[in-house]
Amino acid sequence: MNKSKLFCLIFSAWLSITIAGCSRINKENYQKLEVGMSYQEVTELLGEPDQCDAILNAKSCVWQDKDKSITVRFIGDKTVLFSSEGI
Repeated sequence: MNKSKLFCLIFSAWLSITIAGCSRINKENYQKLEVGMSYQEVTELLGEPDQCDAILNAKSCVWQDKDKSITVRFIGDKTVLFSSEGI
């Protein structure tokens, strides 16, 4: 294998590992969530949600990454409940 192919292979492997390790859907970020946090504070921590449903003054948003997810429920602009799966 020549040097350029080896470099491409190593770079591709490094990039895959780096991207996979950058998920914001993890235990550390979940533990930073607090009742009373604003929607903006949660999105600064977790990024933009993958899905939100809103009814009147209540909103439920989900952040997903493969088999992991975090769900946060807001009333007004404040977190009232959050849960996770797979983290």
